[in-house]
Amino acid sequence: MFAKAFRVKSNTAIKGSDRRKLRADVTTAFPTLGRDQVPALVPGKEELNVVKLYAHRGDAVTVYVCGGNPILFELEKNLYPTVYTLWSYPDLLPTFTTWPLVLEKLVGGADLMLPGLVVPPAGLPQVQKGDLCAIALVGNRYCACPLCLWGENLGKTGEGGEKGQLPKLMGKD
Repeated sequence: MFAKAFRVKSNTAIKGSDRRKLRADVTTAFPTLGRDQVPALVPGKEELNVVKLYAHRGDAVTVYVCGGNPILFELEKNLYPTVYTLWSYPDLLPTFTTWPLVLEKLVGGADLMLPGLVVPPAGLPQVQKGDLCAIALVGNRYCACPLCLWGENLGKTGEGGEKGQLPKLMGKD
């Protein structure tokens, strides 16, 4: 989505009422975030800006920036964490681990397939179709790839020799 040029429409400081609404939206969108973590992510007194921009295809995107770092973005009325936020809160989303070679293919536009995943001893995270998830590299617990929406309903273990297409990377088209 942001690999190509985008155009900034506006960059303004967020009002107090909008900040409270954003906190409520974050709590709803990311229930795994603790009560003490939401105010850390969306602080009460620090500078917080709302940047409205248009992606190369004309998609209207709202980016929330705190202290010069993008923390969240909103696309089509859905709130998503940035990679920066996933580095700060690595347990925010279910994370799937893959190899560096697979990541290169994903960045090039390939779909992530079950054989490309590293299955931990506890099994794969439990996700449903449409769930937001992140992709990390082996040896790096933090998110290393764009966000993705889960495309197939897969059990916790991924057993049965399935080779189906898994997540759909956001902004891949």
